[in-house]
Amino acid sequence: MVDAIGWAELYAGDLIGAAFVMYDSSFVGWTVAILFFVYQFMLYMKTRNLVITWTMGIIFVAAYAGLGVAVTQSGYFLLKMISLQIMFLILAVELGAILYDIFWK
Repeated sequence: MVDAIGWAELYAGDLIGAAFVMYDSSFVGWTVAILFFVYQFMLYMKTRNLVITWTMGIIFVAAYAGLGVAVTQSGYFLLKMISLQIMFLILAVELGAILYDIFWK
């Protein structure tokens, strides 16, 4: 048997898990964080609305954090805590920009 990244998941029949493990190992655990940054940037560029971007970001981060806790309890560590903190920092900056726009502009 070849011991390559994602093969254990592939042999177990988990195609999505195998693809995720492959990408996650190549990005050193930052796959979901990179997707979040790209998603936030593209959503803002398309809509030019910080409220929509912030709301969708909160939903994304909540799902990511919830999934990470559930997977961690089962023994497979999925999320990097530093990436979650950076995501919350980005959301805090977005919320600050929204409040600035509401109260001082």
